[in-house]
Amino acid sequence: MMDNANSKMPDGFNHQACLSIDSTNKEAVRQIMTGAVSGLWITAEEQTSGRGRSGREWVSNSGNLFSTLVYETGKSLCHSAQLSFVTSLAVRDTVEHFTIGADVKCKWPNDVLVNGAKISGILLETFINEDGTNFMIIGIGINVNHHPDKPLYPAAHINKFANVAVSDVFQCLAKNMSGWLNVWQNYGFEKIRHSWLNYAKGQGDDILVRLPNEELNGRFVDLDGDGALMLDTGTEIKLIHSGDVFFPDVKEEK
Repeated sequence: MMDNANSKMPDGFNHQACLSIDSTNKEAVRQIMTGAVSGLWITAEEQTSGRGRSGREWVSNSGNLFSTLVYETGKSLCHSAQLSFVTSLAVRDTVEHFTIGADVKCKWPNDVLVNGAKISGILLETFINEDGTNFMIIGIGINVNHHPDKPLYPAAHINKFANVAVSDVFQCLAKNMSGWLNVWQNYGFEKIRHSWLNYAKGQGDDILVRLPNEELNGRFVDLDGDGALMLDTGTEIKLIHSGDVFFPDVKEEK
């Protein structure tokens, strides 16, 4: 592990860079247990056991950004789901910065799409330290130089549009994450919710929501005050707290 100079980090944040580790989220837990404080970013050139949502494998070969932020919210863990939208906005702004002219959207609950293709993954986990401190472990992967060959959903990477270094993408992400966290802390979730909806893919359109035991079709009408997707099935408005969203105009990869 290498400690990076923190001169380029936003105030209140610092950075530890690793060459190869199991996962940045697992390293974050280890760092918390040995005294790490809120604001620590951990990056790795590659991960040997990267994970996505629902335990899915996250392909983590060198050339993409693998990062985790250790963050103490100062709020109840019931607010933790809101941070997925905070993070999505930070990732969206970062990707847009390097893909000028592309259509960069947020896909519920926490994906970012470029011209309809997935370019990032976000995995939030909670950890309560021995002293009772509630930490959020915010894992963020961004495809920079390549993307998986056969993903669940069409995928893309930044350097299809530009030629940038992973370190530049990380510096931009750290800046944007700091900014959106400040918005959330100072103005609450409603401002985050409104901003996220401005960039939402599929609001007002028919979508398919895949749940563990069923699939639902309906119209994506809104987010509720906690970030749940509001799905109009034609007979009722269902609140979806967890699931995978697909769009009729996007061909799912097999």
